[in-house]
Amino acid sequence: MTLLGIDVSHHQEDVDWFAVARGDVKFALAKATEGNQFVDPRFSRNWAGIQQAGLVRGTYHFARPGRDPETQAVHFASVVGALGFNDLPPVLDIEEDDGQKPADVVNWVRQFLTKADALFGRKLMIYTGAFWRGPLGNPKDAFFAERMLWLAAYVKNPVLPGAWSRSTLWQYTDGRSNGAVSVPGVRPCDQNRFEGTDADLAALCRGTMPSPAGPVPASPGATPAWPGTFFVFPHQPAIAGEAVKQWQARMVTLGFDLDVDGVFGPQAKATCMAFQRENGLSADGIVGRRTWDRCFAG
Repeated sequence: MTLLGIDVSHHQEDVDWFAVARGDVKFALAKATEGNQFVDPRFSRNWAGIQQAGLVRGTYHFARPGRDPETQAVHFASVVGALGFNDLPPVLDIEEDDGQKPADVVNWVRQFLTKADALFGRKLMIYTGAFWRGPLGNPKDAFFAERMLWLAAYVKNPVLPGAWSRSTLWQYTDGRSNGAVSVPGVRPCDQNRFEGTDADLAALCRGTMPSPAGPVPASPGATPAWPGTFFVFPHQPAIAGEAVKQWQARMVTLGFDLDVDGVFGPQAKATCMAFQRENGLSADGIVGRRTWDRCFAG
């Protein structure tokens, strides 16, 4: 059995996701970020719309290997936030070298994935195709082979990159060639195939649904639930709100000196790093699920 999916970005402009869902499409992926600052202007609308229409959803980051990999991983995770039970593993889209040497790009991919895996708590998927086989020299490292592949190949009999023996998703058309079908509710877009059933597709998705209303109220004496948002500085717009204020207040009770103003700025980041060092965590200054839970433990 083959399931149909699409992937979109701001180039498709506004998408009627309910119309998409009334057709044959079962899943959709939306571009979230690119480089270390760009956020796709349609991402928030697409991310929410895919979920509201009842489709399995996924998201990807367009890699810029000429810029710092960990900064880009943090940027991607902070924009996407917590993943839900109906969300595919996040994806790194690697299709340009930004003028870097092949070995440096491969190392960049490794660094990005290592950081992003830790932030999302999921092993990321890789989107690639001819770029991997050609300019990158077709590396076959087991670090990549153990990940799922989203193959980009607009031909009838695609050749897999060297690290993989199969693909999980296959982007087989740009929406205009190689057997593209008409999809209601969206401008012509990339189309994808998944070999399996709805149950098989659901098996790729795991995690808990983030709360759109913010932190989940905790029962008396329980650890407050992580709000599903990575507290990161710098970030545009600034990460702010009641969850940040709750975390700041907790830091004060633990003996740290910082303002409880609900804004995650440089002071809050420095406090986070100090707490992480004291507790044997990676001192990256990011309040994710692990740091949040450690802060409120005990």
